[in-house]
Amino acid sequence: MSNIGYIAAWVPDDDPHRDWEDAAKLAIAWVLEQAAQEGASPLLVTPHQNQWKAGVESITWFANTYPAITPRSSRQRVSRGQGPVLVYVPDFGTLTLAANYARGSSLAVVETASTPLIGWAMETKAVNLLTGQATPETRTNSQREVLERVHFHGNNGWTRGFGRDQTTRILRGAYGREGLTRDVVLGAMAAKGHNSKAVGRLGELLDGLA
Repeated sequence: MSNIGYIAAWVPDDDPHRDWEDAAKLAIAWVLEQAAQEGASPLLVTPHQNQWKAGVESITWFANTYPAITPRSSRQRVSRGQGPVLVYVPDFGTLTLAANYARGSSLAVVETASTPLIGWAMETKAVNLLTGQATPETRTNSQREVLERVHFHGNNGWTRGFGRDQTTRILRGAYGREGLTRDVVLGAMAAKGHNSKAVGRLGELLDGLA
């Protein structure tokens, strides 16, 4: 288990011709294997409840068979830390919610290109379920140090003030170079536990550096 607190796997949205059913089946098979090993019940997390019946049959089956929640229903439906979690096409807020439930267990993500998660995948050492291999680490040691400093100065969510100013200084000159793209930075901060509002503010900061 990584220092993030859960074992991670994902299906990248890197092929526009890949059927969502195929991606979902890969993630479901992995989550069910983890659940069997743990003797635990899996959980489905999606941004919206209508995705449970949106035409991806395996997701519909999963939602009908096991507990399923969205950011709106979470607090009433299940307790945290119950077992492996499958999060389907998450935004950063939904990913954060799913990660909180996966602590001490495992998390599988079916990515959507609208919320790229390569930074999360590298930070969590997620297994790419298309290849069966860990996500390649393309960041240099110095870039990882930059990300740690950005994380440290994000304790106020990158609101106006010292932390945001320091983050701007740290990233200026380093951001945009090969290995330290927007997707890498934002995904890494989501993996480190920053909520969606904080990640959004950091994204605005990055836009100002572009």
